[in-house]
Amino acid sequence: MATQDYEVGYKKPPVNRQFGKPEGNKRRQGFWDIEASARYKLEQMLKLSENELKMVALDKEAPLFERKLANCIAKGNWKEIEGMMNQVYGQPKQKIESVITAPKPLVDLTERKKNGE
Repeated sequence: MATQDYEVGYKKPPVNRQFGKPEGNKRRQGFWDIEASARYKLEQMLKLSENELKMVALDKEAPLFERKLANCIAKGNWKEIEGMMNQVYGQPKQKIESVITAPKPLVDLTERKKNGE
C-alpha cells in the first residue's frame, strides 16, 4: 500500500506508528512478564528430560517453585502435579446433572371448598 493512498484517521494510525513498527506499539509490552509466570515455567518443565529435571531439583539457586515442580514430575507425584496444573490453568469443566421433581401436594386443592363451605 502506498503512503499517499493511505488515509490517517479513526482506527487508521500513521504507518510508522502501527503495531510492530519502530515507533509503534512494542510487542509483549505489558505489566507482567510471560516468562516469569507459573504457566510458562510449567510448560518449560514438561519439555525437560529426566536428567535435566534432577539437575533443576538439586540446584539450590533455582526458585523453590521450579525445584518442587521438577521433584514432582521426576518422582511422578501425579496428585501434586494435578493440583499445580489446576492452579495454573484452572479447574477442568465438570458436568453436573440435576433432576428436579415436582413435590406432590398434601391436600388435593381441586376438591377444596370456598370460604369453609
